[in-house]
This record gives sequence, structure tokens and C-alpha cells, in this order.
Amino acid sequence: MKKVNIIIGRFQPFTKGHYKCIEEAWRLKQIPTVICMIDTPDNKVDERHPFPSTLLLPIYKDQFKRDSKVEDIVLIKNADIVKIGEILKEKGMQIASWTCGTDRVESYMKMADRYKEQAGLSDDFEVIEIKRSDEDISATKARQALLDDNKLEFYKLTPQLSLSTRLKNDLFLILRDQILKICKLS
Repeated sequence: MKKVNIIIGRFQPFTKGHYKCIEEAWRLKQIPTVICMIDTPDNKVDERHPFPSTLLLPIYKDQFKRDSKVEDIVLIKNADIVKIGEILKEKGMQIASWTCGTDRVESYMKMADRYKEQAGLSDDFEVIEIKRSDEDISATKARQALLDDNKLEFYKLTPQLSLSTRLKNDLFLILRDQILKICKLS
């Protein structure tokens, strides 16, 4: 079994703060991360979650396909560590760490302790905390940059990795158009 780190969220959108979790797992454990994206169905989008998974998943798969720190991106229903462990076991992977922000550490540690065996967590499993700072890069700020039609701010908040200028612009326009459509409906 290949040991992996996991990060869980809706990634509305994926920010440099999220990517910091991936980098920290790589730095501490030298293992890649599986991005576990909580499904946002097309009929459940709202102002806080304006991007359906059907839109985001292909974008993220393309964006991270050449990143050795990202093993895979899987769609999940919720943060059920047992179900996630089962999904990853079917792919030949075992959860060795779970990276999250300070606000989630305690609840994730309790969940991992309680369901360690059922989830198939590795013997050296740990929750890796990413401390928050005044310079937090939040999805809320990235969504606001889209609403403000502020490309530079959006680029500052989101990982662009190896995206060309054209692809960065395309990503911005796709997400901006989607959030504007959802906000008009609300």
C-alpha cells in the first residue's frame, strides 16, 4: 500500500492556503496528498459554494496532473474517514496523515482515534496542523476577487502551478462567470 496524506474540503476554489497543506505533508512525511473533494452537486450550489464539482473536478485534475506532491483527486460525500479509507484502499493507498487548519485539528484527531482501525490508517498516522495567520488565504477572499473581477488578486490567492497565462485567464473567466451567475440567482 502506498502511504498518502489527505486534505478534505469543497475547495471553492482551491487556494494557496490549501496548497500549503500539501506542501507541509510533503515536507514532513515525504508523501503525496490525495485531495478529497466534498461533492457539491449542480443543484446544491449557492453563494458560499458556487462551483459544482462537475465544473471543478476536471479543472483540478488538469491543474495538478504534473504535480508530484498530489497523488490523486477523489470526490467524496463528506469527511467520513472510514469511507475515505475504503476508497483509497481500493486504489492501493493507505492514509498516513491528514492535513488541516488549526480549526479542524481537534475534531479530526478524535475522528482518527475513534475510527483508526476501520479506516485502515497507518501505524504512524498523524494529523498535521497548518496554523492560521493574518495572511490567511481564504476561499472567501478568492470568491470576492472573482466577484470584483480582480484577476491579480485571484492569482495571488490561488495556486497557478504550471498554468500558462492563457489557462490562468481561462480558469479565472470560467469561475468568475459561474459565481456571477449564482449570485444573480440568489
